[in-house]
Amino acid sequence: DDDDDDDDDDEEASSSEEDSDGSSSDVKEMKDHDPNDTYRPILGQDLYGNVTDENLNGDAKPTKYVPPHLRKAMATGSDNNNNNNNASTASKQQIKDDLERKQSLQNIQRSLNNMLNRLSDNTLESVAKSMKGLYSSDSSQDVNECFWKNIRSACAPPQILMSGLIPVYMACVTGVHFQTGDTVQLGGHILEKIINDLWIEMHKTRNGDSVTKLDDRSEINNDSDDEGNKEASNIMLLLCYLYNFSVIHCTLIYDIIRELIKNFTEQDVELLLLVLRHCGYQLRSDDPMALKEIVKLVQERALADTGKKDSQQLLAKTTSAAQNTTVTSNSRVQYMLSAIIDLKNNKRKKNDISVGDKISFYRKAIGRMKTSAGSTKSSDSCLRITLKDILNVETKGRWWKVGASWIGNQFHHVDDSNAENNSQNSNTIVKKKSQRKEYDEQDELLVLASKQRMNTDDRRTIFCIIMGGDDCEDAFEKLLRAGMLKGKSDRVVASVLVDCCGQEKAYNPYYAHLASRICEFQPKSSFTFKLAYFDVFKQFDDDDMKARKAANLAKLLVHLVAVGNRMNMTVLKSINVSPDDMSDNAVIFLTIFFTNIFESYQGPEQVKEFFDRAIPTGNSKAQSGGDEMDDEIIEDEGETLRESLLVFLLQYIKASPKNVKKSIFSRNLKAAIKSCEADRFESMFLTI
Repeated sequence: DDDDDDDDDDEEASSSEEDSDGSSSDVKEMKDHDPNDTYRPILGQDLYGNVTDENLNGDAKPTKYVPPHLRKAMATGSDNNNNNNNASTASKQQIKDDLERKQSLQNIQRSLNNMLNRLSDNTLESVAKSMKGLYSSDSSQDVNECFWKNIRSACAPPQILMSGLIPVYMACVTGVHFQTGDTVQLGGHILEKIINDLWIEMHKTRNGDSVTKLDDRSEINNDSDDEGNKEASNIMLLLCYLYNFSVIHCTLIYDIIRELIKNFTEQDVELLLLVLRHCGYQLRSDDPMALKEIVKLVQERALADTGKKDSQQLLAKTTSAAQNTTVTSNSRVQYMLSAIIDLKNNKRKKNDISVGDKISFYRKAIGRMKTSAGSTKSSDSCLRITLKDILNVETKGRWWKVGASWIGNQFHHVDDSNAENNSQNSNTIVKKKSQRKEYDEQDELLVLASKQRMNTDDRRTIFCIIMGGDDCEDAFEKLLRAGMLKGKSDRVVASVLVDCCGQEKAYNPYYAHLASRICEFQPKSSFTFKLAYFDVFKQFDDDDMKARKAANLAKLLVHLVAVGNRMNMTVLKSINVSPDDMSDNAVIFLTIFFTNIFESYQGPEQVKEFFDRAIPTGNSKAQSGGDEMDDEIIEDEGETLRESLLVFLLQYIKASPKNVKKSIFSRNLKAAIKSCEADRFESMFLTI
């Protein structure tokens, strides 16, 4: 039965399928168009072609119908929402980055404050070394910026002149600059900041038309002028000590001096005085010709400014305030003129000496830091940046920075600068003439050196430096920079100097001051000059030696022994003194030597004190705990020298025509004879 039921079901299903096939065939026959022409939406799009399912999965839900006139606004709104979402994400990331940078700057500032708070003369090298380590862990630009903020806030307040704090801060900057080298370029960064701030402060007291804008972000308020504001002076001191410590070249300082002379306000005069006081002698040493030009410009501008103020004083004669201002500015100008003339004549004051001692102390510390850093890591040369380079940073770039872009003179148009070209050509001609003149002078000195038998390179170099120096200080610094006072070269210097002094037709005290300056710099040079005189004394018996040479060298020795107190009279022990057998040159030498000594002292007490000091005895060394054998040798040398001098004084000087009774010369001669005789008799009694 079950089988029969299944057969009936199959028959019914087959009959239903046949009916459905028949109906579908009827529908196909009823279609009135081609199905290929019927539009069918692509998967993921609606009837109008809009994207409904980007994943093409067919899972997108149907959306509400939007009329055509609202679709564009809706699309714009969706784009804005996406942009807002992206902007919010970017702003969140930017805020996060800003917080991290702010935290990093705070850490750098905290570390710098910790180091700079313990900065002093004794901790200078350790602080600079610690600051060098900051650049290995943080961004160089961030450290440079934080360092400048600390310097600006600590060293440039508007209330007081920080002349005591600025040198040690700039010494620290210089040490870090030389230790880090070109990788960090701290010196260039600090220099640019100093010039920018200095220019802004300088132009606060001037008219708005003459203000030079270094940065569009800075606005200068010309009405906020304060005569007691020391901010510009402090910034100028920062620049001066960067120059004193050889970070920058003198060209930049001279450019700023010319700018100050061009305006010549009271603030400019004050800044000029600061420059002259703190780095004037270094400027004189580096470029004396430029200093002469500056002196001339200052004098011309002072005369013009004085005439203008006199006319203003006549117009405003009834106004006492105007009269007081004129007198004050005139007094400042006169003081500056006297200071710059003293600088030109190398006249040093007590304040100048103290400033020079402070600078030399910091230079020694900086030299030790440069040595510890090594020549491969430290940039030994100074930055030869001009004022024009810094003022044109925004348009020309920074050529002194490694990897920075720089625009030179490739866009220089000839048509627009014919006048400038003419002036440049004239300046070039003047420079070529001056250079040709210098070359001619050097050629003349070289020819003269060959005539004087300067047969080695060192002797020729030293001869040209000594004979071509403007003064003794200029020659000394050139010798020092040339390295001629190191090692065995100082013997050559002493020999050439003594020879040049002897060859002069008349005695020139220039050589005495130069020799005294060398002995002051390194006391061991006194023994070198002693050896040079020993060589001269060997030439007394030669017929080629002239009396003029003996006279000049005798006066040179008087300065070294009596005036400069750089040597003693033991140098005379190699001269064979005898009543009958002495060369004429030896007699001339000793006669002029003692004659100048007796004429230079005003009383017998000074002569006795000089002989006791210039002729050493063994007592002084015994009191200081010296060896007894050395005391005996010194005592024997002193006794022999006194006996020789006593013979010469009695035989030759006593017969001098200047030995007139009751004269200063006669009294000083008697004091010298008694000093030699007393020591002789005392030694005789001690031996008995």
